[in-house]
Amino acid sequence: MELQVIEKDLIEQIERDSKSKVVHTDCWCIPVHTYHATYQPYKKTTMDILMKIILFSLQQSNFESADELSEILLVEPLFIEDLLKKMQQNGLVKRETDVYVLTEKGIGQLGEGIFEEQLEIRSIELLYSPVHNGFLDGDIEEVLDFEDFPEKMYRHYEQKDELPIPEEQMLHQIRSIQSIEDEDSEEEQKIEIKSIESIEEVQINDIPIIEFVIRKNNELNIKTWNTLMDTWDPQLEYELNQENHIKEMENLLNS
Repeated sequence: MELQVIEKDLIEQIERDSKSKVVHTDCWCIPVHTYHATYQPYKKTTMDILMKIILFSLQQSNFESADELSEILLVEPLFIEDLLKKMQQNGLVKRETDVYVLTEKGIGQLGEGIFEEQLEIRSIELLYSPVHNGFLDGDIEEVLDFEDFPEKMYRHYEQKDELPIPEEQMLHQIRSIQSIEDEDSEEEQKIEIKSIESIEEVQINDIPIIEFVIRKNNELNIKTWNTLMDTWDPQLEYELNQENHIKEMENLLNS
């Protein structure tokens, strides 16, 4: 779709819904950085009874093998062996002087009755806008399909060396996305994310923004359509509707 088509449709919508007049339009871009991040997810579940019994047994006595535990607990050695391997992989149990012992993590999780399972490393793409000083949602590939890209950049954006995004800010965004996925999932267990493994900047793209200057009751108001988010952009609107920016627009329209 062309930007001109979107602009025309939005003008009709604005004038119909707000009974006002669009007196000026413009189209410009903001830069958006694409980052590829990998992170370590965990799943917390209520510890099953057999795992509790094994951990409790290892806490009370020394066992060298799954067979020894199997004889005491009257459970198939294969089940014991699989659980011991799983607990070792997740740091609950370790081998020490040829016997299995609980780690500090294992003691803690046994006391809480919660098993924290480490899942496979996952990856995600994040879209960061320095203009917004935050992350945006959207499909970058759809934006790149526009044929009539504007050449102008946002008039209040000063290009400069971008500071690295704080890892905590990126971690917060990943957790927010995961939280939405958890709400849509039918599984009861929630995914927890504690750390980011790697961050790589992939590319920087210009994202078109369509600006509408609206006159109603002799007052001007500016609305902006973010083509990446496919919706109105309240943050840009707030900035552009400051008194000094509105005066700039009045001067432009009167010149």
